[in-house]
Amino acid sequence: MKNSPIILLNNNKNETETKQFLQYIPLVLVGLGPHSKRIYIHYLIKRGLAPKIIIELSSKKQDVETFLKQKGLNDTLVYYVDDSVKYSEVLPEKVQSELKNILSENLITHAIISTEPKAHFSYIQFFLQSDIHTLVDKPITSPVDVANNEIMANKILDDYNTIINIYKEKKKKGVNCQVQCQRRWHEGYLFIRNLLKETISKYHIHITSMEVYHCDGMWNMPDEFLFRENHPYKYGYGKLFHSGYHFFDLMSWMISLNNIIEEKKMDSAELYSTVVRPNHFFEIINKEDYSRLFGTNKFDNLFDNKTELNLDSFGEIDCYSLIQFNKAQTPISICSINLIQNGFSRRSWIDLPEDTYKGNGRVRHERVNIQVGPLMNVQVHSYQSAEIRDRGLFNHNDVGALEHFDIYIFRNVDLIGGKPFEKISIDDIVKEQSFSFIGYNERARENCLMDFLNNVTTHSDILDHEMTIKLLSNTYSSIVKRKQKENPIVQFGL
Repeated sequence: MKNSPIILLNNNKNETETKQFLQYIPLVLVGLGPHSKRIYIHYLIKRGLAPKIIIELSSKKQDVETFLKQKGLNDTLVYYVDDSVKYSEVLPEKVQSELKNILSENLITHAIISTEPKAHFSYIQFFLQSDIHTLVDKPITSPVDVANNEIMANKILDDYNTIINIYKEKKKKGVNCQVQCQRRWHEGYLFIRNLLKETISKYHIHITSMEVYHCDGMWNMPDEFLFRENHPYKYGYGKLFHSGYHFFDLMSWMISLNNIIEEKKMDSAELYSTVVRPNHFFEIINKEDYSRLFGTNKFDNLFDNKTELNLDSFGEIDCYSLIQFNKAQTPISICSINLIQNGFSRRSWIDLPEDTYKGNGRVRHERVNIQVGPLMNVQVHSYQSAEIRDRGLFNHNDVGALEHFDIYIFRNVDLIGGKPFEKISIDDIVKEQSFSFIGYNERARENCLMDFLNNVTTHSDILDHEMTIKLLSNTYSSIVKRKQKENPIVQFGL
């Protein structure tokens, strides 16, 4: 396995200039959707780089060709996969054979999987078995119907274990598999984790409670639940597989610091969850509400026939989870994760715009509250009131600005010293912004991408996501049990 890093070019040029001297690197990119274009292609071009190969569905051919022409990616090869096999758990032999030849001919060493999550499982297996370094977007896999079928909820963990069994052997040969979870690279969260690690290590008092709240302002119109493929609900999953993965992972990444203290190392957890589904949402905002707010009867037929839509089998819009982490059946830490899409949004239109990823009224409200027993409290407050298109309307770090991110630290100074209260803005941690700055979360994704391309050992190896996967799988199990009128409290080992 070749582990030499990909050589990165000078990035002090704008995107137009870089098109003139793009270096086509031994990288295959699977999926050219909104996220892939906005993050991977953007940051590669910024550095004068381009993927040698793109894999996409046949139905996307016109969109792909138009985009590549627009970006000047004239030498990128495209391999089209028939739509009929897009969600196969194993790529068909013909596809595998053709891909192996193309990858070999082009000396491909790295792969990024940024396709619809239901296709992740087949591509991760294929690339790892082909000894290719792999970066996969969250969620790692997304089995269908996980919010309705406990077997499928358990399959989240089963799929992960299947991948891990392949990866552990390949890792011995130097193969690298990373998960793109940008908050593990976010400068604010890195600052907090380092502070917590230092405090826990020094005083042997662990994280005793943690609250995570996230609302992403994704307001779907009634008909969109039925046809949307980007962030869908109709496949029996929802918010947890959309942005929700980040916050289960954020909690896992932070709470794992408790294991620094061997005598308090967590060994099991209990979990309870409750959700709001589209069928509930049809009652929360009803036909009369849409008529009054938008002056439209566009959705009347859907409301009049909602019992035929089977909306109770759709994935979750909101999910509230309470988790107790134990050591030998003694509670060590009690945590909550509240993930909301039925919340504050800037959407004021009924038709989808061209940019459904960040141009459809989505605004982020994010809050984290961490207690280190009686010694310290750390809080994150990050609240937007404007969309990406409104960048520059606010002072950079004000409440409501796109990049608002404040850290509050309260200390028991008579015991641990320091300041009783300290407020730290993200601008206090990160001083500079480049011409291509599109947000701290996005820059964190760039740092993840660059670490991956340069074979840098990171803190988001797929092996580091075991607790995240267990929490996600068991959360869906709790959701299923509650729907089936069973005890929704789930117990599991860590």
